[in-house]
Amino acid sequence: MIQPRPYQTESLKSVLSEWQHGVNRQLISLPTGCGKTIIFGLVANALKTKTLILAHREELLTQAEQKIHLVYPEAKTGILQAERRNGLDAEICIASVQTATRRTEELSQKGYKLLICDEAHHAPSSSYVKVFDALGFLSGEDKDKLLLGVTATAYRKDNVGLGNIFDKIVFERSILAMVTAGYLCPPRALEVKTGADISDVGMQNGDLNIGKLDTKINTPARNALVARTYLEYGENRHGVVFCATVDHALNVADAFRDKGITCEAVYGDMSGDDRKDVLTRYENHEIQILTNCGVLTEGWDVPDTDIVMMARPTGSRGLYTQCVGRGLRLAPGKKDCLIIDFVDVSKKYDLCKFGELIGKELQPIKPKTKPQEITEGYDEPEYDFDYVGTAFSTPRVQQLELLAQSSFVWQTQGVDYTLPLVDGSALFCLHVEGETDAYTALYMPQNGATQKISDGVLPLGYAMGSCEDFARRLSLGNLSLKDAAWRTKPATPKQIATIGRMGVDVKPGLTKGEASALITATQSTPATDKQKWFIARYKLHPTPELLTKQQASLLIGKYKQKQAS
Repeated sequence: MIQPRPYQTESLKSVLSEWQHGVNRQLISLPTGCGKTIIFGLVANALKTKTLILAHREELLTQAEQKIHLVYPEAKTGILQAERRNGLDAEICIASVQTATRRTEELSQKGYKLLICDEAHHAPSSSYVKVFDALGFLSGEDKDKLLLGVTATAYRKDNVGLGNIFDKIVFERSILAMVTAGYLCPPRALEVKTGADISDVGMQNGDLNIGKLDTKINTPARNALVARTYLEYGENRHGVVFCATVDHALNVADAFRDKGITCEAVYGDMSGDDRKDVLTRYENHEIQILTNCGVLTEGWDVPDTDIVMMARPTGSRGLYTQCVGRGLRLAPGKKDCLIIDFVDVSKKYDLCKFGELIGKELQPIKPKTKPQEITEGYDEPEYDFDYVGTAFSTPRVQQLELLAQSSFVWQTQGVDYTLPLVDGSALFCLHVEGETDAYTALYMPQNGATQKISDGVLPLGYAMGSCEDFARRLSLGNLSLKDAAWRTKPATPKQIATIGRMGVDVKPGLTKGEASALITATQSTPATDKQKWFIARYKLHPTPELLTKQQASLLIGKYKQKQAS
């Protein structure tokens, strides 16, 4: 039996709490590689009730059965798929949605109280809805039933909302939060501007028209550029290329082999044996690069994959997130994962890129070698590059690196950390006395009660990541980023006057960001013990230990003024 990670325990507590408060159709959103299947087992173990788990691929069924036993060893599980029917009599039935759809009448007699939907972004599909409805998980009449969806992408490219199925996202964490916490591999990002114009391919089913897209991007010139970029920047990494069509995948594989790189394509029409053979050889490092079309986005995990190349443009955030997630799992000896976006000219479409996904603008670099001419009609490719994360080691080193890599301006107060927000509120990571790497994550609005970001005690990286996710969800969160535009503007007269009153010399060209840091640093002195005692005595604030000396003075002054009147 394994020890769950803090966020897995957090998600379990959230599921149970929301269920007790009457939320019977719940959704959990966590990035690929964060062990969502472990959460299945934790919930099933906690409820110990008749359970049905739905998935749409054979690989997902087998993974679910294996991983549930890691946290629920005594679970009696079985699989329901085609001729495999031992799941019908098991306490936990792990079923393919295709088979479950054909056997709804039989399944409805089994008395399932917990229904878990893997890859829940598929849940609005008619096959899933048929099962949910037949087993009584949509009506809400039976309050003892719980429908739980788990996905890395709580959105769909066809704009069919998951809100039609699920009432509430009860727990979510972003890719950046998980990287900051050290649960996902640090990503690096590279953009290659190909010069191919896809502005007129049109849309189909919520994304680019694949047939027309293929004619634009499946060309010898662009395919050669994909392979050449790997040679220039791939550092002999082991990875995967996502392509638009089967022909595109086959042709890109040829382009890699032309460069002397071992590469094979996998796609849906391959025989099961052939696909298994290719994937096994990739896992054994007999193949350096895989190209694929629509096969490896879900249910495929080789943790040491450390390069993902998006040779197919997409406007689907869900699809894009699934693809890049294939490279973000941790593995022994793996330092980071390189994400390469091949960016075409698209005047009318808002297409996904990694920099935009995580809210960071990539910085231009020069190519390692002078790009060769491609063909007439293509511009010379341009490259953008940016480090997004770094690996962590010991807690002390981790603290220093976390502050350096965070997108936000954290401040240290002894062993505690504060993230001031521009509206006067703040987020805190407070060290738990006597522990090496244990923190509580809190949010203190300018006025009102302090609230916990998490009920548990967390490692610093995860506590910071959780706070930063919370900040991003606030409408003013982006204003607190290190690279927020306001920080580079000239300091205001009010800021300069405040700094002058503090007895600090104002240097020429002082920016708003620099002035804000000076003022905050001076004003962030913790409240004195006498102030904290007074505030606690007269109940002026629920958490006086989080107040600064200035904040405490203002509260005490207002109280005394009120008493005098």
